[in-house]
Amino acid sequence: MALLPVARGGLMAGADFFASKKAAAVFKHGILSRYPVVFASKTGKSVEGNRVVFLDGYAGRGEYGDGQPGSPLLLSRCAEFVKGYRNVLGFFVEQSQDNFANLERVLDEKGGDAERFVRHGSVDEHLPEVLRRAQGASLFAFLDPFGPALDFDLLKAALLGRPAWPPTEVLLHFSVLSVARMGRAVHAARSKRGELSPADQKTADRLDRFLGGDWWQEHFAGVRDEGDEQRATEIALEVCDTYEKLLTTGTRYRAVKMPVRPRPDLLPKYVLALFTASSEGAWHFADSLGKAGVEWSVAWQTDLLRKGERYGQGSLFGDDELPTPESHSRSHGPEWTRIITGNLERLLDQLGSFCPADYVPEVFGTTLGQAGTPHVRAAVKLLSGTSVANTGKGDFWKEQLRRP
Repeated sequence: MALLPVARGGLMAGADFFASKKAAAVFKHGILSRYPVVFASKTGKSVEGNRVVFLDGYAGRGEYGDGQPGSPLLLSRCAEFVKGYRNVLGFFVEQSQDNFANLERVLDEKGGDAERFVRHGSVDEHLPEVLRRAQGASLFAFLDPFGPALDFDLLKAALLGRPAWPPTEVLLHFSVLSVARMGRAVHAARSKRGELSPADQKTADRLDRFLGGDWWQEHFAGVRDEGDEQRATEIALEVCDTYEKLLTTGTRYRAVKMPVRPRPDLLPKYVLALFTASSEGAWHFADSLGKAGVEWSVAWQTDLLRKGERYGQGSLFGDDELPTPESHSRSHGPEWTRIITGNLERLLDQLGSFCPADYVPEVFGTTLGQAGTPHVRAAVKLLSGTSVANTGKGDFWKEQLRRP
């Protein structure tokens, strides 16, 4: 039976959104099946009671129509994985009544026995309770709405403004698609009529609250054609970069950002951004991005091959051979290592010496979201003894990389 459209984050989700997981969702869920375990393991060890809170602020239905787990079940499985040495509290918020009823059922049946709270309503409505229960605990917040997420001031003050210890990290889904559509619509309406209708003003107000002001409107003045999706998407990505800078200015946080596309030749649908104050967190997130990105590559290539289609000038795989994470990594690993080696050499020329974990986007460069720690280790070992003193052994990313 087809799912009805449901409201989530203030926009309507397509009827088939929860029916099955698309390639872009494979990327996101690859992160959620890995990084929360790292976060809980690393940040909960020095907290009284080993307490960690996972917040899923836009939890949805809990699973897809074909039974694949959604973000609530993935976070619950992470909590189960660390329950022998961490005390994880799950907090799941969903605004749609239909989704909420299904979410409760799915978590009751499949969510394990870790402590959790499931709340109906908006994340800003329930955030005070989350923060109260997270006092003295490390907090990992996943914000994954359809459209604009938590208001800018609330995100910066309430979440990123928490005390430095125990740590707080926020994984944000920035909907490039929604910001591009909404920004373009507001600009087109103002260009045609000189003023906004009540509906258009409501759209503008939502973006103002999410982005922290109306500064974004100047960016969308660059859209000349109302149907120019390419330019609107480029502008939405620029807006995402400015939004990140505004959020992190005056804080101890940095962001590691990953644009996510249905496949490489299509426009990004969203950006995954981890806001972290930890170099080690940034490093492990990049490593998780690499593993998830390989799964994403396999997913979209498999989808094309099963449809009898090919990407670009042809596939790396035979007509009857479906890709696997192992085959994809074997095919591309040497090139990733070569690119990273060049990145390291440029950083050495610019900085003289540096700690790789302090320069995650620069170290990975264009390989971010595909390569992982083993490829950086291989690059460091290639340079070891001739260009750098670091041997690439152990937790090499925490150590200085410098000329011998």
